[in-house]
Amino acid sequence: MLLLTSIPPITGPILSPLMAPITVLLPQWMLIILFAIIPFYMWLSYWPGRKAKVVPIRASAFSPDKVPSNLDTIVIGSGSGGSSCSNILAQSGQKVLLLEQHEERTGGCTHTFRINGCEWDTGLHYTSEGMGLPTHRAGALLKFMSRGKQEWKRLDDPYDQVIFPPDQNVSPGRPNYNEYDFNTDHSLGKKLSREILERIDPGNEFLLEQCEVWMELATIINKGFTALGSKRVTPHFLHFLLSKKVNQLYTLASYSVRDVQYAIFNCGYSISDLYEDCPTAPPGNEPDPVLRRLKAVLNHPIGDYAVQPREATFAAQGITMAHYMEGASYTVGPTGNISIRNSSMLRNFGGEVLCDATVEQIIIENGRAVGVLVRNTSAGQDGKITEIRATNIVCATSVFNLHNKLLPPDHPSVKEFRDETKRTIKPSNGHIFLFCKIRGEAAELEVPTHNLWYFNSYDMDQAFDQYYADPVAHRPPTVYIGFPCTKDPTWSKRLPGVSNAILISDGLFEWFEKWHGTHVQERGASYEEFKDQLAKHLLDILYETVPQVKGKVDYWTLGTPLTEISYLASYHAASYGTKCDTNIFNRLNDKWTTNPRTSIQGLYMAGSDAFLPAVCGAMYGGILGAASILGYGGSLRLAFAFLSEFAHDLLEENPKMGRVAAYLMAIKNFISEPVAN
Repeated sequence: MLLLTSIPPITGPILSPLMAPITVLLPQWMLIILFAIIPFYMWLSYWPGRKAKVVPIRASAFSPDKVPSNLDTIVIGSGSGGSSCSNILAQSGQKVLLLEQHEERTGGCTHTFRINGCEWDTGLHYTSEGMGLPTHRAGALLKFMSRGKQEWKRLDDPYDQVIFPPDQNVSPGRPNYNEYDFNTDHSLGKKLSREILERIDPGNEFLLEQCEVWMELATIINKGFTALGSKRVTPHFLHFLLSKKVNQLYTLASYSVRDVQYAIFNCGYSISDLYEDCPTAPPGNEPDPVLRRLKAVLNHPIGDYAVQPREATFAAQGITMAHYMEGASYTVGPTGNISIRNSSMLRNFGGEVLCDATVEQIIIENGRAVGVLVRNTSAGQDGKITEIRATNIVCATSVFNLHNKLLPPDHPSVKEFRDETKRTIKPSNGHIFLFCKIRGEAAELEVPTHNLWYFNSYDMDQAFDQYYADPVAHRPPTVYIGFPCTKDPTWSKRLPGVSNAILISDGLFEWFEKWHGTHVQERGASYEEFKDQLAKHLLDILYETVPQVKGKVDYWTLGTPLTEISYLASYHAASYGTKCDTNIFNRLNDKWTTNPRTSIQGLYMAGSDAFLPAVCGAMYGGILGAASILGYGGSLRLAFAFLSEFAHDLLEENPKMGRVAAYLMAIKNFISEPVAN
């Protein structure tokens, strides 16, 4: 009160005649608060992207004359992370240049391509239903970036079906199924647990209870990642609010999938037990026929993080389970449209999107990243180098590319990264891709509308070991089989009379290392022979699981880890960036993974290594990268702009809610909704 009474009355020309009635009616202390709030609100609500429109335009080929002047930020890589990061920065008013090394198109793992009158996606084969719903945080963020231009279609149940070869190792009196459906489950896995056990050991209440422990762990992991993402962009004095969930995440992430399954199903562990310790599973295959089947079926998400159970962090298993718990969705139209729509925002604010642009090196001066050296990808190593400068540089192409290709080799950060005592992370494995063009309409052929997952054995670690040792003699342990032609409702209009299939299995870079550095289609007869042997496995599996397409595959082509390097610039074909083994969340690796900041001023990360693998995780990683550049003030403006649109969509869905309630729900969902939704 002393401060208020000491302030002289507010008089004079500073107030317009229109404000005079307010000054008479309101007490002086209220006027002071009002005049403090108004400028703060004006500052907070300033978001240039609020009124911007997205006009989707494909990227142009790089040339120096197309580079805008006075750039604020350069983003390297146009995948889900790079596109998201550049979009948010542009909406904040920055002039952003997005560079993509692919000669023709942006999108990274979300891009699509056409050959012989057919089309295939490359990395986004399906995602969570939440990505397609503007009333869920992930879907609301994507809508915020694309201005609602990206549409999604919910996949019917089952969204996934796991298929095993016939196997006679069954306990007496138990059923012997080899197909297991995964349906939308809003009961946090209870319904799914019962459905799976009905086909393995019906009526086993102990296993049902332990399955629910397994499913509940996925929810805990999901909440842990939400807390971890929040921790990366909030002030240090608030970290204590998040530490409990983050510590729980790190504890569970230090256990392998195999060990957690052993603890829960063999030893009867509860969640509280696992916070204390996790026993190591004995070597060899599971001897109990019931548990052997149950563990293999519950490993269903393994293909989405590509690490065998003995090595995989349970965090990868848990977040992937949670990701699809409430269903799955796919894009309306080609998946490549996501990058085009998100990145087109840049041109509204003087920025640009350029492909055929290989970044040779990030320029470091006086300990700060200040620019990049770029050449045309199509020109090869002898192409002319162009120097481009900006205030901020963002690497959205993995921490391994950053420290093995982009930074000067004598930089202290590179030396530290290459010191095996300073980090334990490794690049993820690569993949083998079989792209098939099938004659006929999908509806007439009756190809599945859901995804198929072929698992070669219930003894999963053994299947991985055999395949990695000899991929010609042994089938892949897991194979994804998808039909984009049945998921995209625009397909039949765009490509009538044609269907497609994509089969994906694991593939090691080491198998192909002797051909590394050679040009596409110039790798020789031995390379082509090896490809044919790998393709035979996949074609045989396709014809066994979907026999009606046999004799109707008019064209196929096989992609290898070298294909990933050529078209996606993946370091050693690391499809998911950092390998999701038990080392990834070791505290030693905190500065390398799930972190948008680097030790170099002006240099930031975006994409999967800034947060999590896959399209949704990389999108969050891009947004975290942008938030790190914007700082706390800019991030507050971003949150306010996003929450305004989020609340609007919630109000549209439920008009009876009321505006205030809609804002409160938007804030609650933004803070507490798990990252996998």
